[in-house]
Amino acid sequence: MHEIIIGRSPADLEKYGNRGTGVIGRHYVGRKGEQHMTTTVRLDLAMPHIIGLFGKRGQGKSYSMGSIAEEIARQPDDIRMNMAALIVDTMGIYWSMKEPNERDFQLLALWRLKPKGFPVDTLIPEGLVPLFNENKIPFDGTYSFKPSELDIGSWALTFNIDLDTEMGLLLAKVIKFMNEERDDFSLEDIVQKIKEQDVEHVAKEALMNRFIVAQSWGIFNPKGTSIFDIIKPGRIAIIDVSQFGLSSGGWSVNSLVVGLLARKILEERMKARRQEELEGMSGSKATRHMPITWMLIDEAHQFLPAEGITPASGPLLQWVKIGREPGVSLVLATQMPNKLHQEAISQCDLVISHRLTSSDDINALAGTMQTYQKYGIADYYDALPRVKGAAIVLDDNSERIIQLRMRPRMSWHAGGSPVAIKD
Repeated sequence: MHEIIIGRSPADLEKYGNRGTGVIGRHYVGRKGEQHMTTTVRLDLAMPHIIGLFGKRGQGKSYSMGSIAEEIARQPDDIRMNMAALIVDTMGIYWSMKEPNERDFQLLALWRLKPKGFPVDTLIPEGLVPLFNENKIPFDGTYSFKPSELDIGSWALTFNIDLDTEMGLLLAKVIKFMNEERDDFSLEDIVQKIKEQDVEHVAKEALMNRFIVAQSWGIFNPKGTSIFDIIKPGRIAIIDVSQFGLSSGGWSVNSLVVGLLARKILEERMKARRQEELEGMSGSKATRHMPITWMLIDEAHQFLPAEGITPASGPLLQWVKIGREPGVSLVLATQMPNKLHQEAISQCDLVISHRLTSSDDINALAGTMQTYQKYGIADYYDALPRVKGAAIVLDDNSERIIQLRMRPRMSWHAGGSPVAIKD
């Protein structure tokens, strides 16, 4: 049967066929109320993309993100080992991808699929190991960052400090001193350096308190974790930031983690791209470098907001603007696309959107891909069947809009709503 491949240009479709794609759903055909599923829909995974994954609460947005991650893991070895994926888990739900989805085995059978667990690596902040162990939360490894990896602006954004204030000037002065002395300093070293400064007492105490609180986040270590121990060829890393949320004072710790990871991955992919070009010209054997990387971010509006900036805003906007050349892809999942940075929405070459009912959210998408829309976006939403997993796809690569139903998860989804009535 003919397949629909989204995210792949006609030229690449002719060149590669369906290699490097994954099954994400089936095409809906028919008029409103009479739709039925027909053709398999595949998503291109081999090329860089910016994908918007939208939908109101309970419509399957996070579930669909897991399905995309599964398809990355299902690629044949000759493709999969050139790729890697990182899931930013804000709710602590993706660790369950290790387990097969036995509860939906009958539904999966209708799709000619079987329950299957996937080899994912759930990574938690190094300093929060006792907390996870105490609460018997499973994990596979840890991550941490060197304090020297943060520039003055990142510290200021993280702590909500205006650099023109007395505390901001003190922060800039101390971080400059620390970077000049060595690159393996700790938060304790920073606190000690603040104590040594001859400045107004209130500003000194306030800044020291911020760094003392930062020690409790568990993400800092003078040695730090190598990005190559997080992003591995053929593997999916799950970065658990669920313990942060918005920490005390509204400090966006999770955005700091995402910003640091995004910056490191992009830097290494840019180096790798140059190396790949040299290897292609010389025919030399490939050396170890960063694989083509997908980053899948749930609740993406927290990290790349329409208004204001976070420590992740700059690095993620770099992915949005230049990611195609070095080979990085973003899946930005949110139930509130109107809260997502407009530049990210406008640069999406692919939108997969479950039902939206808020006029603000619908209007946020109305300016995208208008040249080949036959109807308004609201009309496409209105025509969707009233079932979970139903979505519209706006594909800028093939310049088409389709309706589909996302496929069921092969692995266990831990993000469902709890029910008081037990089976």
